Amino acid sequence: MRKRRLLAPARVARAQQGSALLESIFALLLLLMLVLGAIQVAFVLYARNVVAASAHEGARAAVELGRNVNDARTVASEVVRSSAGGLVEQMEVAVSVQAVGDISVVRVRVTGRLKSFGVIPLRIPVGSVATSVRKEAPV
Repeated sequence: MRKRRLLAPARVARAQQGSALLESIFALLLLLMLVLGAIQVAFVLYARNVVAASAHEGARAAVELGRNVNDARTVASEVVRSSAGGLVEQMEVAVSVQAVGDISVVRVRVTGRLKSFGVIPLRIPVGSVATSVRKEAPV
């Protein structure tokens, strides 16, 4: 009877052999997915900020620098391309100018989708609108 009690823990130890390695692998995979997910969120926030800055730069180019609508569109597109690289796809830049009395209001809208990558490849839409005002000089 005593032999059976002494042999029982040895059987349990043999049955659980290798379980620590398997548990470590699962924990590392979970940790890796969390880290890659955090990196993907960082890229999404960066791309959103680049799109917002490009809309602002386009509106500023049209108003403060005295450029026209096409220049504002070009400036906004170039800011996204140079800052975000290929991170933003299907980018569209819409520029509108509205005259109210002796004031010109320039509105730049930049939209696009983030390139899908990472653990969970989502195509997240990003967009921003910037408005700038210029008082026309009297003729």
